Amino acid sequence: MSLNARLKGVVGGLVAAAALTTAMPAYAWWETDYAYRTKINVNASAAGVTGEVARAPVLVRLHQGNFNFADVKADGSDLRFVAGDDRTPLKFHVEKWDAKGQQALVWVDVQGLQPGQLAAIYAYYGNKNATSGQDVAGSIAPDYRLIYHFNEQGAPKDATANGVNAQGGTKRNASGLIANSLSLDGTPVSLPASAFAAGPLSVSFWVKPASDGTLLSLPGSASLVLQGGQLFIDAGGKRSAGAALPTGTWAHVALVNDGQKSVLYIGGQPAGELAGAMGPVSGNVLIGQGLSGEIDELRVAGVALSQAAFQLAAASEGQGARLLTFDTAEQVETGGGHGYMGILFGALTLDAWIVIAILGVMFALAIWTMISKHLLFSRIEKANDVFLDAYRAQAKRSGDHDGLPAFDPGAAAAGSSLGHLYHVGRRELGERLKEGRATGSRFAIRAQSIAAIRSALDAEQVLENQKLQERMGLLTNSISGGPFIGLAGTVLGVMITFAAVAAAGEVNINAIAPGIAAALLATVAGLVVAIPAMFGYNALLSRSKKITARNQIFADELEKRIAETWQDVPAAQAA
Repeated sequence: MSLNARLKGVVGGLVAAAALTTAMPAYAWWETDYAYRTKINVNASAAGVTGEVARAPVLVRLHQGNFNFADVKADGSDLRFVAGDDRTPLKFHVEKWDAKGQQALVWVDVQGLQPGQLAAIYAYYGNKNATSGQDVAGSIAPDYRLIYHFNEQGAPKDATANGVNAQGGTKRNASGLIANSLSLDGTPVSLPASAFAAGPLSVSFWVKPASDGTLLSLPGSASLVLQGGQLFIDAGGKRSAGAALPTGTWAHVALVNDGQKSVLYIGGQPAGELAGAMGPVSGNVLIGQGLSGEIDELRVAGVALSQAAFQLAAASEGQGARLLTFDTAEQVETGGGHGYMGILFGALTLDAWIVIAILGVMFALAIWTMISKHLLFSRIEKANDVFLDAYRAQAKRSGDHDGLPAFDPGAAAAGSSLGHLYHVGRRELGERLKEGRATGSRFAIRAQSIAAIRSALDAEQVLENQKLQERMGLLTNSISGGPFIGLAGTVLGVMITFAAVAAAGEVNINAIAPGIAAALLATVAGLVVAIPAMFGYNALLSRSKKITARNQIFADELEKRIAETWQDVPAAQAA
């Protein structure tokens, strides 16, 4: 290929890269007072939504797997939501905020969702001066006549501005589908008939039946009846085809009348139909008459909502929600994200922090041990070299048998293990020579005395070895225990992550991955403790063996010198 062709290829590549860069939207930060933002991707097609949803409340579940509660104010008052253009604020309201438990449920007013088109919203937070920005009434479309979240104590209260509160229904289950749910025991909950005025109507809710009964009774108009595990529309003496609604399982149910027919939806799919408009409601509407179970997120709209609206609810509010995925949090100070490590540390749970703290202490002790033992071994090795030089520089052995000569090897040999052995040998030999002079023997050291001196030298070697091995157990503990402690932290972290995701009701890779990745940090921390400790221990053990061998050789040479010079001989040989 010619040089011109290569240059053209390079230039073409740069132009293409520039075109791609300029084609990508580069949204500015909505407000720089907010330090963090998280992009929330909205994929209606992946959630099984087959039609346009003009406007709907979308449940955003925040938990430790997709959100760092340490970056937001404790009460969540600095939380804001912005449309995908990163300019248009979205209205929202909070159903549940539990910073300590790292869980939050937020309803965001999202508009213009189209199947086959990716959308996004942004969550902004990290502004210590912000006040609460939620707008309960404003975040609910005016088509809705009542919405019950069942997040209050006592009778259900309407979340819309209409104030259509119920009567009865004071029992709650804190482990409902979406935070609290309404517990039913066969006693019906009464809803004002004003919310069910004549005309198009949509009633939807989540239900977990435990028995047969009447889910919804619109007096004089229609009812939803559960019988034998089958749900029917019952109106004007007619009954629709039945659809399965098993007990003990949450299901999304909707009843829609557009003035021409009534349609039953279960899980966002048509399940039954009756022709004709609904008649006027003649009295208060009843929920759960003769039925045991749970109800959650009850909504009544004065329009005939599309099937897509119920598909959206079924796919975004229940277990295994598929509508939303969360990107990595970004920080305004850097113009980028927290980084991978920021995500990991931000998702760490308390138990993982405790395990990492323990491993941090073990790591510090291991490093301190390696450094201190390295310095000790270096001092001993240097001192032994200095001592040996001085020892070998002594004058030729004298024949007066007064014992091993005393000499000063210098201050540099103060910590010499060989010097300690020489001192012991000299002291033991001097004591035996004194005993020998007292008996009048020319050579006062007998074979038994040589053995006794050797025993003293061996004892000194044991003491020297103890000094060398002192605190080495801290390294073996780090090598053996570090990975197991880290593994224990990982297992706990994974368990907590799955429990939190199950409680939040959102099962997707973006919800699970940060928690599991953060849990694995504990195992990494254990390995970080163990691996340096292992290499350090092996290096120190090798040096310790070298010093020990040198002590052994010197003790043997010293014993040999004593035996050759002072060992007793028979009197005949002495003469």
